[in-house]
Amino acid sequence: MRCLALPLLALLSFGVLAPALAMPKPPMPGPTLATIGFTGPAAFQTIARDVTDVAFSVDPSLASGAGLFDDAVRVPSYAPANVAKLSSRLRADLAALRKLPWRTYDVDTQIDVRWIFAIAETLDHALTVEKLYVRRPGQWLEPTANNLLALESYVPNRPDLESAVLAKIPAMVVDMRAQLTAPTRRDLSIGIGLARSVAGVATTHGDAAAAAALTGWIADAEKLTPTQEFGVIGAEAYAWRLQHAMLLPWTPAELLAKATAELARVDAETAAIPAPPAREPTAAEKAAAAALDQAAVLALYDGVSEANRAATLRGGWVSIPAGVGPIRTRPTPDALIPLTGDGGSMNPPPTYDAANVSYWNVEHFDASWSAERRAQSVVGAADYLENGLGTYSAHEGWPGHHLQLAIARLNPDPIRSILPDCAQNEGWALYAEQAFAEHGGLGPGNGARRTVLGGYRARVARVLYDVNIESGTWTLQAAADFKYGTAAGLGTVDEDLLRSINWPTQLVCYFSGKHQILDMKAAAKAKLGAAFDERAFHDTLLQAGSIPLALTRAKILGEPVPDFPPG
Repeated sequence: MRCLALPLLALLSFGVLAPALAMPKPPMPGPTLATIGFTGPAAFQTIARDVTDVAFSVDPSLASGAGLFDDAVRVPSYAPANVAKLSSRLRADLAALRKLPWRTYDVDTQIDVRWIFAIAETLDHALTVEKLYVRRPGQWLEPTANNLLALESYVPNRPDLESAVLAKIPAMVVDMRAQLTAPTRRDLSIGIGLARSVAGVATTHGDAAAAAALTGWIADAEKLTPTQEFGVIGAEAYAWRLQHAMLLPWTPAELLAKATAELARVDAETAAIPAPPAREPTAAEKAAAAALDQAAVLALYDGVSEANRAATLRGGWVSIPAGVGPIRTRPTPDALIPLTGDGGSMNPPPTYDAANVSYWNVEHFDASWSAERRAQSVVGAADYLENGLGTYSAHEGWPGHHLQLAIARLNPDPIRSILPDCAQNEGWALYAEQAFAEHGGLGPGNGARRTVLGGYRARVARVLYDVNIESGTWTLQAAADFKYGTAAGLGTVDEDLLRSINWPTQLVCYFSGKHQILDMKAAAKAKLGAAFDERAFHDTLLQAGSIPLALTRAKILGEPVPDFPPG
């Protein structure tokens, strides 16, 4: 999950930013897109900088998440004139990329050129073909919420930046009202939750105009009665994304067939593994459960995280370079909950910022939890090797997202660190669950084997409902019935299923990314034979940065960098 920041009060309770707030420092100029160094020939650097700037215009939280805070003072705009302007820039950049003698460049520069081409194509396709902004208020509100929260978290000594963003919100709401011509019921519901989060930030900062604009929109949105429950990009656009944006080697039909076969295999393997017996909490665990509060919940997760780091080092199958900092837990940011639920994400440190701490977003403690629910937290943390917490923590922290994104952050090439690829990110994290277990990180128990398979199965199932929903084959309800194995109409449409309409193709990143890594690893073994070094393979993969795995193959296997699509 891409970096999202946290409400200031939560950070204060966690103790991270309290010193900075107690003794505020004067604003200091920071790095900007204009000052950071791109690599490659000058003509390419100009194009790459422009494409990145357009990406920041569409999603300003990419800038704040990268630590380019002054570049984040903007909000999305889908006014026709602005869409035309951004599309014109992107198409000029694409034409200029095609004219470069890029096949004469070194392999790393070829990779960068091909990645920037894919990003430019994807941005233009989103703006001019998919047009999610006609039905989804989240196209404006999600980046804005993420951006404000990132600024609040990472640069609390620069309140001027948040104020500048907030000042742009009334005009953004006018733009949203004009362009949001076909809102759906699900999209409105999610958008209202996001708007409330942003309005809360505006109120805290005393920006009455921004708060009024948002609350006015909320009041009007709540009166609407859309006839359409949800919307999708459709089969053609979905297939385009897999090929052009993600550079996958499979069509939607091929991906669906591959996942369907894998689902059957995993179910058969899981059925052959006996489930570990449940156990009662000890007296000490009951006492800990009775005293549980938010700080204690975070401490439980932090303990698991530190144990995973130690197990990763013992396993010796991947390196932890100097400069990779810790990952700490915190309650899930409020702005995330409408999109992902309470928990289940992480936030890496900005690339261009001195801090190197990641955050693992977990559930909020609720004082009304029953004694049984409290005991589940304590016993679950104690027995994490044998339950889903083991794979969950490996996925979000060591050796998954945190390690991968912290290494990408150290890459001196900004194209490899601030423009993330979903399949590489999620694919590594899912692959890391399996590799971590195979190298002893979760112990030898049957529970660990079952939970590794269970976590994998959930990501395989996501392929089925993401492809089928976005291609128009399934309704959300049909997908819910499939996910929960219920009779028609009885499955719950949860936040996980809604991700398919919030972020089309994101849910297939896990499975497709893991299998690209496995395929690449098998090819490297076949090529190198006895000389194959698993740790070197993993290190090279991560050091390549957050780029599509189809491009990483050129670095690891010496294959040609994939060509541009026909133009």
